[in-house]
Amino acid sequence: MLLLPKAEEKMDAKRDRRSFVVNFAAVGALSMTSCAHRDSASRVRRIGLLVGAGYPQLVAAFKSELSRLGYVEGENIVIEVRLSAGDSAPQAAELVRLNLELIVAAALPAALAVRDANPTARMVIATCPGMVSNGFAQSLERPGGAVTGMDELPPGLTRRRMTLLKRAAPELRRIALLSTTPGTGGHETQLAEAEQTAEALGVAVRAYRVTSVSDFQNAFASMLSDSMDGLLNFQGGLSLGNRQRIVDFAAQNRLPAMYQATLFAEAGGLMAWAPNLEEQFRAAARYVDEILRGASPGDLPITHPSRYYLTINSSAARALPLTLPQALLAEADRVL
Repeated sequence: MLLLPKAEEKMDAKRDRRSFVVNFAAVGALSMTSCAHRDSASRVRRIGLLVGAGYPQLVAAFKSELSRLGYVEGENIVIEVRLSAGDSAPQAAELVRLNLELIVAAALPAALAVRDANPTARMVIATCPGMVSNGFAQSLERPGGAVTGMDELPPGLTRRRMTLLKRAAPELRRIALLSTTPGTGGHETQLAEAEQTAEALGVAVRAYRVTSVSDFQNAFASMLSDSMDGLLNFQGGLSLGNRQRIVDFAAQNRLPAMYQATLFAEAGGLMAWAPNLEEQFRAAARYVDEILRGASPGDLPITHPSRYYLTINSSAARALPLTLPQALLAEADRVL
């Protein structure tokens, strides 16, 4: 009977020692986790942004969304912005040499330049005509590689643009397709859909490819010699950067035209059926956030713009001269 208390004392001592070891390990693990969180929070992330010169509002939209997500430039993120005017290769090569965690390419020309500089670079593309057809992804749902972003060529886009143009100008018979789309995927996709739609609308179409600024003049001269009486502008960074040149040509030659971006209508063009470019750059910032938090670009589904907007420039219509149907004006999101 006298041995029992001593046995219990020994068992209690063992339990105390065991409890101490477990608690010490737990405290240590908690301390390590806390340190890891502090290290993650204090780590400065370094990314690149390659965008065409002349689009400060897009850079601002991108940075604003990152700020909303908790990133502060100079504190927990550094954004190496490079502006290109035409050829993006030098800027892309410079960003690749900086060994950044991620590069955001504003459009397809920039993305192609980054891929040429480093085929394995992790990248988010803010707007791309044909992510799969241009070889950046295996599928929209699961890209599978080092690239994700926004695909601006949902099925039916070109058909919709041509149909709206024909409604605005029912007398159109020969529509010029101005293509500045680099690569082959985006151009071929738009061309095939335009040819199918042309048959349904009872019009003829012809593509005019422009790969450099010097090509515009020859393309414009060919359109006039071919008696084209309308213009559909395909997706392309080169055309976006030279939008005033294209809008002025269409106005001077009285060609009703449908454009790829609202910026064309704001520059005096007749119509645009287009997504909100600033929202696409905000979406690019959200992709960046997910990747910096540990997601693989190849696991993030590629998305299309959530909405397209119809913008009509009524002054351009009067100058053509062109009387727009009231039903079409009523459908417009903006009438300038």
